[in-house]
Amino acid sequence: MNISTLAKILGTSISDLREVGTKNSIYGFFGRNTRIPYNSAAAITKIVRPDKLAKLENDDRIYLPSNIIVADFAESIGRPVGQVIRTLVMNGIMVTMSEKIDYDTASLIASEFGVEVFAEDGGMFEDESGNSDQLVKTVEYENTDKKMVLRPPVITVMGHVDHGKTTLLDTIRSTNVVAGEAGAITQHISSYKIEYQPKDDGNANLNLLKGKSGGYKMTFVDTPGHEAFTAMRARGSQMADFVILMVSAIEGPKPQTVEVIERSKLSKVPVIVAINKTDLPEADPERVKQEIAKYGLVPEEWGGDTPFISISAKNNIGIDKLIETILVHAEIAEPKGEIDCPGQAVVVESHLDTKFGIITTALVVKDTIRVGDIIRSGDSVGKIRRLESTDGQVLQEAVIGDPVVIIGLSDLINVGEAIVTHPSVKDANNQANIEKIKKAQSKKIIMNGGTVTATDNQINIVIKADVFGSLEAIKESILKIPQEKVKIVIKSEGVGGLSESDVEFAETSGSSILAFHCEVSSKIEQMVKNKKINLVQSDIIYELLEWVEEEILKNTKHETKIIVLGKAKVLATFKAEKQNQQVFGAEVIDGKIFSNKELRLYRNREEIGKLDIVELQRNKVKASEVNISQQFGVSVTGKGKIQKDDEVWSVDEILVK
Repeated sequence: MNISTLAKILGTSISDLREVGTKNSIYGFFGRNTRIPYNSAAAITKIVRPDKLAKLENDDRIYLPSNIIVADFAESIGRPVGQVIRTLVMNGIMVTMSEKIDYDTASLIASEFGVEVFAEDGGMFEDESGNSDQLVKTVEYENTDKKMVLRPPVITVMGHVDHGKTTLLDTIRSTNVVAGEAGAITQHISSYKIEYQPKDDGNANLNLLKGKSGGYKMTFVDTPGHEAFTAMRARGSQMADFVILMVSAIEGPKPQTVEVIERSKLSKVPVIVAINKTDLPEADPERVKQEIAKYGLVPEEWGGDTPFISISAKNNIGIDKLIETILVHAEIAEPKGEIDCPGQAVVVESHLDTKFGIITTALVVKDTIRVGDIIRSGDSVGKIRRLESTDGQVLQEAVIGDPVVIIGLSDLINVGEAIVTHPSVKDANNQANIEKIKKAQSKKIIMNGGTVTATDNQINIVIKADVFGSLEAIKESILKIPQEKVKIVIKSEGVGGLSESDVEFAETSGSSILAFHCEVSSKIEQMVKNKKINLVQSDIIYELLEWVEEEILKNTKHETKIIVLGKAKVLATFKAEKQNQQVFGAEVIDGKIFSNKELRLYRNREEIGKLDIVELQRNKVKASEVNISQQFGVSVTGKGKIQKDDEVWSVDEILVK
């Protein structure tokens, strides 16, 4: 269904439809599609105007032209482009995402995905401007009140703790960041921007935003934890355009690497894999590619859609290629932001400073924020008293894509929350009071009566909501969450307050209960506790969806194997300077002991604790490893009291598919 037709039926604007669709995670409303699937049109109609549902015509057919680009074809049938390319390759058709295939080929591949498509027999459709065009084309934001402009792409770097994330960020910043003197309030860099001039002449005229130096503007965000990354996306901030996944060319993917991959799938953020430490003799990038491909990230040179770049973050090798790869993909994505509207930023970090008070690091996502602006986040109101770039430069204003440090808010703000500007203190306080009322009325209860464990790779849930429209929106949103490893099965659904029969059914079916905007009496709460049933109650849909996503991640199991790299016998223990550390001397009796690997503590062949090495020394000199028959000193943290004659084993954890 054409979105303009849908807007006319519902008596609303296209921009309002996109906003409601995005807020409720309804497929088809995230980009600039002119054509919306019937199921999505029905879902949003049930939310906006349920009385208009009967007027919708079932026009959910997928029409394709005689020739279509592979990436557009994948989007049309709602399948990842990597899966489509793999299926084409398996059928003997070697193409990339930017090449075209004919209708007959597209029809054959679509049938393998269980999708029926139809040929365009001169059947064209009209976009919002009234111009005829092919089905797969998207249009600029016509007939909306929003004015959009190019903004810098936003990139976050994630990965296993010792695979070079911090080194990469430091290298990029030290070689490319716009210089500035250290400011008074900048505590540490959690976000920063660069202006990059491509070394490759072919990338010198990309359709991307340039800075004063003539280089392309980019923003890097050091996301504070994987959970915060998920929270940003769940709250609708969609802060990251790309994720750089750091993987060691020596060790390959680790459990934390796989967690990043799974979270990126849930958040639908494109991933660029940076294979680090490729300059070392023991590096094996091809093996790493094979191991990562098992988890769904297929290299572009193999017919997939994930760029893999070999780098050395420490020695600044391949960094230019990595950044230029981001720029090329950013040009395709066309990151844009809204102007001529109230300024808005998204919180990256917030902390209390003894000298300056509340310090908030944020990323500007709409128009401009200025010193003196009245700002609000939730029910907290303030005024921007000081504004700095994250590189320490004192600013008077900041525009879309700028990471900034703000002093002026009176409360600590959660990561991912919006900071909005207001024309007056009165207006800000009015909105804050509304938020306070909502917060007071909103009930969020999470009772974890027992551990949620996927049985036969599925999690059972019971959904209760206040009205049918809300119920349908929650169901549709849950079904859109990628569930490759763990399935969410809706065992029961209903409208109204939570009843005893709902709780009893949840117990017998082994289900958790999601309750949206519905009453839960004290009697029912007690019943839930007694039966040890997981109940998640909230008045905000994204909080329920966030819980579902986290449970999927918790139950996405990947088998790991422990490899013993070396063993050592404890010769003596010493008093440590710091209370939480232990210091001991030992001799290697087998293999090697590595400074960056975990230690397992054994006594009488029984494991009694896990230790992390703070510093490893050989002959009173800091060392990265010690060999068999060598003696060494080491300081460690962790559980387990170390005694003479204990054994410590240096171990590594590898993933087994």
